[in-house]
Formats: sequence, structure tokens, C-alpha cells
Amino acid sequence: MGWKISSPILRKVVWRYGLAVGSVGVALTVALFLERGFDVRGALFLTAIALTAWFGGVAPGLTALLLSLLSLGCFFQPLVQYVDLVGIRVPYRLLSLTLFASLGLVVCWLTASRRRTEEALRESEQRWRNLTEALPQLVWGAGPDGACDYFSTQWSNYTGVGESELLGWRWMEVLHPDDRGPTRRVWMESVEGRQPYDVEYRIRRSDSVYGWFKTRGTPIRDSDGRIVKWFGTCTDITDRKRAEQELRDRELELRDARDLLEIKVMERTKELGRSEAYLAEAQRLSKTGSWAWNVARRENIHWSQEQYRLFGLDPECDTPSFEIAYQRIHPEDRAIFNEAVEHAIREKSDFEVDFRTVLPDGSTKYVRSVGHPVFNASSELVEFVGTGMDITERRQAEKERERLRQVQADLAHINRATTMGELTASLAHEINQPIAAAVTDARTCLRWLSREEPDLGEARESAERIVKAVTRAADIIGRLRQLFKKGAPQTSLVDVSEVIQEMVVLLRSEASRHSVSILMELSEDLPQVVADRVQLQQVLMNLMLNGIEAMKDTKNERQLTIRSRMDERGQLLIAVSDTGVGLPQEQADQIFNAFVSTKAQGTGMGLSISRSIVESHGGRLWATPNSGSGATFSFTLPSAEAQE
Repeated sequence: MGWKISSPILRKVVWRYGLAVGSVGVALTVALFLERGFDVRGALFLTAIALTAWFGGVAPGLTALLLSLLSLGCFFQPLVQYVDLVGIRVPYRLLSLTLFASLGLVVCWLTASRRRTEEALRESEQRWRNLTEALPQLVWGAGPDGACDYFSTQWSNYTGVGESELLGWRWMEVLHPDDRGPTRRVWMESVEGRQPYDVEYRIRRSDSVYGWFKTRGTPIRDSDGRIVKWFGTCTDITDRKRAEQELRDRELELRDARDLLEIKVMERTKELGRSEAYLAEAQRLSKTGSWAWNVARRENIHWSQEQYRLFGLDPECDTPSFEIAYQRIHPEDRAIFNEAVEHAIREKSDFEVDFRTVLPDGSTKYVRSVGHPVFNASSELVEFVGTGMDITERRQAEKERERLRQVQADLAHINRATTMGELTASLAHEINQPIAAAVTDARTCLRWLSREEPDLGEARESAERIVKAVTRAADIIGRLRQLFKKGAPQTSLVDVSEVIQEMVVLLRSEASRHSVSILMELSEDLPQVVADRVQLQQVLMNLMLNGIEAMKDTKNERQLTIRSRMDERGQLLIAVSDTGVGLPQEQADQIFNAFVSTKAQGTGMGLSISRSIVESHGGRLWATPNSGSGATFSFTLPSAEAQE
């Protein structure tokens, strides 16, 4: 199998050894042309050896040396045949060729070594350039005088300026105008002081945006300590600068916020002081104290001044211990207090308890204590915080209101009794009707039974009519007894339409006595209301009697109309309209005041009591004049569904 040599290698071998032949040939030609001595011929052949060793390497150089020896030995005759050296005759040709060979070897070796050194230096420089091109930093180099002679590709890519346009001192043109002077000054100081270079400046990017860079330069020294080169890198610190600026801005904001917070704290402290003073004054005026009670230690950890006063203690002298406060609770109320507190502890819930405190002077206060649980991070009950309120006046007011309610109930009863007294004739006639009918039917029944052959069918019908008449009389008497009955209001579900019909029955005779007809316009399926039936009867009776009274002297058609329906707000609306003398607009609200009456012998209490009854049921009572004659009295009541 034959050797196959690639064309590039063959060309290289031919070039290198052809160089040896050619250079020696040129030297031989020149030497033959000059015909000089050995010194000139030797110099020419040594030059050929040096050129061959420089461009071709050691082997071609040795080839050139061998060819030179052959040329010198063949084409040139020595000046003398022999030379005496230390008494020894040495052939001059041998001596000169030996000397030339030695000198040629030295030249070949030195030249090849120099060539290898420079190639190694170039390769090292290329590797260094490749390394710098791979770095993310911008790499630069400068001579000992500070003039830059190298910029990496990153410099050109970043700035958009070619390397040739950055060499020397022109690189400063891509710096920010504000940074050029300080940067040049620091760079010259480093060069003159032969110290490392460290500075920060802004470099203009290819899109004309400036970025911050941290630049460091290091001097390269020779064996004698002289600076032969400067190398450095520029690291992009734009993000760091931006972060530092943001940090400074943030610190400034925080400083401003801290200053503002300090001002706010001072203001808040003053406000808190004022608030505490206001709170203490408000607690004093409202007779409400605040407290905090530790559950585990069973002791009070905070009492306001008003809380001291609720228990008859002095905040300057007395200690707000739980035992001392507990002894001030009325003995009859301690069990209620203990039960409320223990239940709140077990359930971890709010509590509210009313009790009495006995003060040192023997007086008694009613106190309402409200507590709220406080938990720690583990959801364990730690303490209760709450308020204590003096409700003595409220309790007294409730008793007074209860007394007033009783007085009002008594007054309403008196008003009903008085009204019933005024209606004695009409009511007697209303009762006499079913009684007279019962007597007539009883006689008829007796006649049917007294016949020789009693007619039991007719007698049964007469007896049934007797039962109906007596039942009717009993119902009328029962309703009258309800109206005369005195007692506390009792609420229940009431059918308003049924109450209206009952009052129509009671007042029918009174209306007939004054030639007044009663018309009912009642909506069907009206919801029931939660009310006191007797009080609603009294309201309807007062309104209906007022309407009858207003029409007794008129010549118009006398008609009393009672309507019921649901209004737009979902409440029951009952209206009683008459065709009487009417009501002036300016008196539409005054007539509901106590002791104000439009009747000559009226007490002025009926409408006032009626309004109080309606309002106590959550409704409203008012009067409006009709467009024609007469007036309309209306009142509303919330339905049972709306009250749930």
C-alpha cells in the first residue's frame, strides 16, 4: 500500500526545501558575480541560511547549510592550501568550511528559535484575543504611555464604533460628556503613578443610551519592573447602578416616611391624649366605664375611672382587685353574675349581665356589664375586655314608662267606658233587638207546642231562631264586656277585617239613629297583624263614632265608608271616611293632641289615645280633608310577616 501525501503538505515541503535551494542558489550566484573573499561569500550564504531557517524552519535551514557548504567547497578555491595552528598544518579549506558550518548551525538555530518564539507569541496573543472576545466584559489594552491600542469586539458591538476609531485617546468620545474630564484625569494619574486603574463612567451605547461601567486596568511589567502594557476590563453595572439609585430613592422615601411617621406619631400622641381626656369625660357623662379582666389569674388588669365610680371605689386609693369589686355586687345578684361569667369562659363567647352594686353609703346602682373574649395566636382565651354602664336611671325610666303605660291603659279604659256610656241607648236597642226576637220566637214555639197536635217542626225552627237571637245578644254583650274589661295589653294574631265587622255590628244602631249608612270595602286575603284586639276595636270605634258625629247635623248624604287594603310599602291601610262637616287643613294634625277637640262636649283624648295605640303597634295615624265634603282618618299596621 503506497503512501498518499495530501496536496497541502506536499506544497509545504516543496516550499520549505525549495526555499533552501533557491536562497542558496541566489547566494551562490551573487558570490560568483562579486568574486570576493570568504567574508562576502560567507555573509551571503549565512543570509541564505538565516532566511531559510526563518521562513522554512530548522530542517530547511540545515538543508540550506549543507548546500552552502557544497557550494563553497565546489565553486570557490581557498586563498591558501594550509594554515599553521599551534604548529599544526591544517588544510585551509577544511578549517574554513568547519568554521562556516559552525557559524551556520548557530545562525540556523538562533533564527529558528526566534521564529518559534514569535510564532508562540502570536499564538498566545491570538488565544488571548479569543479569550477576551469570549468574555462578557469590554476588554481594552494600552501602551505604557496610556494610549489605547486594543479594544475587544464587544467594545465595537456595544458602542457601534469600529476599533480603529477608538484607538489612542478617541475612545473617550463615547463616554458621557460629564465623565470625560474626571476619567481622563484618573487615567493619567494611574499611568504616571504606575498604579492600577479603577473608575466608573458611562459609555454611550449604539442606540445613544448611556450605560454605567466599572473599569479596572492592570499594568503588565517586564523583568526590570518597567510597564510594557496595560490591560483592563469594563463591566456593565447599569443594573447595579439602577438598583442603587432605586435603593437611594427608597431610602429617601423611607426617611421621608419615617419623618412623616414621627410627625404623625407626635400628632397621634397628642390626639390620643386629647382622646383619652375626651373618653374619660364621655365615660363620665354617659356613666360608662371600661375594664379588662385576665382569665387565668382571675384579676382585673384595667379599670377606667368611671368603672371605679360604678363600684363606689376611689381610683387614687383603692386597688381594683376582683375580690373587692365582687364584694360590692349585691348578694342577691352574685349568682347571676357568676353564671354569666362562667358560661362565657366555657363557651369562649361574649356575655352581658345586669346586676346591682351596693355603695359604701348604702345606695344601690344598677350596672350592665358587657364582655368580649380576647384570644392569643393559639386561639386560647386570654382575657375579657368590656364596659360597665350605669343603668340606674334607665331602670327608673323603665319603671316610669311602665307606670305611664299603665296610666295610658287606664285612660284608654276610661275612654272606652265613657264612650260605652254615651252609647247606652244605642247599645240597649242593639241588645233589645235579639232579646225581643227571642221572646217572640219563644211565644211562637209555645203556641206550636200547645196545639192539640203539636207541630214539632215549626216548634224546632222557632227554638233555633231563639238560639240564634240569644247567641247574637250574648256576642254583643261579650264584645261590650271586652271593651269594658281592664287589663294589660295582650298581643295576638288578629284579623283586621273581622274586627271591622264586629265594630260595625256594635255601632250599627248608633249609625241608624243618626240616619248614617255604613259601607265596607274590605280587600280579601289581607294578612293578619300582631296586635291587641281590644285596642284595635277602640281605635276603630273612636274613628267611626267621630265620623257619625261629624255627619249628624249635615243635610248631605250621610255615609260612613270603611276601606282596607295593602299599601305600596306592604302595610295594612285602614281608612274611615265620612261626608260630614269636614276638617280644615291646619287642624289635620292638631286634633291628635291631648285635650284638643272639635266637638263641643268632647274630652279631646280619643284621637290622642288612638294615635298612641297605633304607634305602639308600629303604625301611623293621620287625617286628611276630602276633596268634597267630610274627612278621612287613615292608619297603617305592619303585617305579621313583616314583623318576623
